[in-house]
Amino acid sequence: MWSRRALAGAALATLLVCPAHAQIEDSWLEQVDPWGISYLGEDEPALGTDMWRGARGEDLLALMQNARTKGLSPAEQTLMRRLVLSGGRAPAGEDRDALLAERARIAFELGEAAAAAGQFSELTTPPPGVDPAAMAADLNLVLGNEATACGALETPHLEDDYWPRLRAVCAALAGNTSGAELAMEMAQAQGVDDSWLASAIFAMSGVAPKPPKAKFDSGISFVMSNRAFLDVTPDAVPQDRADIAAAMARRKLTPPAVRVKAAQIAAEAGLIDREQFRIAYNSALAADGFNPRTLLSEARFAAVDSARSVAERADAIAAALEEAQENPARFAATASLLRAGMARLPLGPDTEDKAFLFARANIAAGELGEAVRWVTPPEPEPAPAPAPAPAPALSDPSSVEEIGLAPESSAAGTPTDLLIPDGITIETGRPPEDETADPLAGEDDMLPPDPPVLSEPPAFEAAWIGALAILADAEAGKSAIKTAADQLIAAAENEDKTEAAARMFALWTAAGTAPPSEARTFLSVESPTDQSSSAPGDAIAVWAAARSGTAAEVVLRTVSLTNGDPSDIGLADITLILAALEDIGAEDAARQLALEATGYWKDAP
Repeated sequence: MWSRRALAGAALATLLVCPAHAQIEDSWLEQVDPWGISYLGEDEPALGTDMWRGARGEDLLALMQNARTKGLSPAEQTLMRRLVLSGGRAPAGEDRDALLAERARIAFELGEAAAAAGQFSELTTPPPGVDPAAMAADLNLVLGNEATACGALETPHLEDDYWPRLRAVCAALAGNTSGAELAMEMAQAQGVDDSWLASAIFAMSGVAPKPPKAKFDSGISFVMSNRAFLDVTPDAVPQDRADIAAAMARRKLTPPAVRVKAAQIAAEAGLIDREQFRIAYNSALAADGFNPRTLLSEARFAAVDSARSVAERADAIAAALEEAQENPARFAATASLLRAGMARLPLGPDTEDKAFLFARANIAAGELGEAVRWVTPPEPEPAPAPAPAPAPALSDPSSVEEIGLAPESSAAGTPTDLLIPDGITIETGRPPEDETADPLAGEDDMLPPDPPVLSEPPAFEAAWIGALAILADAEAGKSAIKTAADQLIAAAENEDKTEAAARMFALWTAAGTAPPSEARTFLSVESPTDQSSSAPGDAIAVWAAARSGTAAEVVLRTVSLTNGDPSDIGLADITLILAALEDIGAEDAARQLALEATGYWKDAP
């Protein structure tokens, strides 16, 4: 008779020799050209298919090896995603494989798991120390493509210690806990040391006396923590794996406090949209016993709490936004989550000191109308019309009948023509003689009228928000552009503000919004002496790459120069960079970068 362990081993062997399509169809990623496939959505703009042309492979390789992938601004995220997700013709030359490996690495570090999995799976000459097949399999576990990941076990010559661990996990995922235990014992016999995975597998079968805490530092730990229902704490959310954080944020069974932390990491990385961010927080708010642990959680909770006063809600929202001013990605993610809460607040005594902060937050969230509302004083209520004065009453109504008209032969209108009863005085149209009156009392009537009261120039903060709204709106009309320019010029009262206004007009121009004539004159006269943050040739090299049609080089050089804060770039440099982005067809990213070059998420200039 077969033993229980022998049956488990046979079941395990059957599971692992079955082709992947017997469980779930093969992933389409296995059958495509890694250079030619686009991982962008249908409506997302892409770089041109010739984006790699016009540059030596060794130069592109050096730029990619030094490319930044962490701490990116939203505009930088847009550009780097477009670089690794756009399909195109493969670069020529012997560096092609090395370039593909770097492209896969960048996609992985950006959290673009699907692109990274597809590109890693196609590497023929991986860099030293990297098992591309193992990277692809682990990413597929995060993506939920478990059959594809387990199907990779059929690949010959699997030498990394990842594969014995994956063999045990695949058995567990198939419901064969005995086979999983056996596979784990075999892995340990081969020298694989993973006590956490062994404990998780035994916990899944119900025989572990003390299950381990969940962890999420890899695809294997992600699926096992979820399948074994291990205890999860917010500390388990990985800070350096935005793809796993995004998967945790989307998973409904993730505990509320964990889900909101994961959602914040994923939102800042641009991996979930603001609706998914909102859903994650709403699930937490609806959970029994949810205790807000961060300023953002407290703000989101306060924003929907009708029992709180306007001042309390405004204070909570402002505290979260002020904390998020550390970088533009965090500020934009926070603003997107709190935009509805800000929209429910009135502009009044309890919020006026936070109006500029709320306006900037709405710029970040793309709510331009709301941004302008926060810096537009409400129209004063019209004063009530005065009540008509009552007609004077006579002391004795019967006396009216005693007043008679003079004979018809008398001249009308003369006071002496009236018959005046005793005790009644009739005014004659001139004041009675009064010897005590001041002879100069009427002299004020002869002075020239006071000059009209001129309207004060708009506050710089209000004018600045109006100009930001124009910069953010590619469809702004000429009338709105002129009004915003006039207000910004009028409000620029000192050197710092005039320089900031001149920079704003330059950014308008570079982003494709033409300033009116007076703004161009202001720009010519008031532009600051440029203090470039880079060597003069760096920005010119970006522009030169655009002229040669090498879009990939434009993106890589741009992100290297902007370094997470485009507002630190000198005016001449940022103008060249924006022109280069427009030349390669990335007008939307150029406008986004121009907005960030104002430093709008910080305080006023």
